[in-house]
Amino acid sequence: MRLNKQSNRGFTLLELLMAMALFALAAVALADALNMISMAVGETVDEAEMREKLRAVLLETTRDPNIQQDTRETNPDEAGVYFKIRVERLELENREGTPLSNLYDVKVTGFRRGPTGREEELSSASTWVNPQIF
Repeated sequence: MRLNKQSNRGFTLLELLMAMALFALAAVALADALNMISMAVGETVDEAEMREKLRAVLLETTRDPNIQQDTRETNPDEAGVYFKIRVERLELENREGTPLSNLYDVKVTGFRRGPTGREEELSSASTWVNPQIF
């Protein structure tokens, strides 16, 4: 009498397909995670560049010894980013009621004009300045 033994060497087709499907799911999840990381890094770099430009415009405006009340805009750069600068004279008094003279509120707001002409406010910063101090 002869017994028919089947050998169990190797994987079945179903096992191979399941392993390939799991590997594909892991690869897609990894690619999505890497894409999200690269987008976050890009946004962070853009925000840092915008803050630096905003700081530079604010510093340039506040260091002007002939500062006066007005509102103006800068010319857009190659990315369509421009700044609106608003300078207003402040009428403040100290505790004794003496007016504080020559004090200005400076606000700089960054905008981007898109291809459709729509304005998007990116960021803003403001400070008080007394040009006699600098």
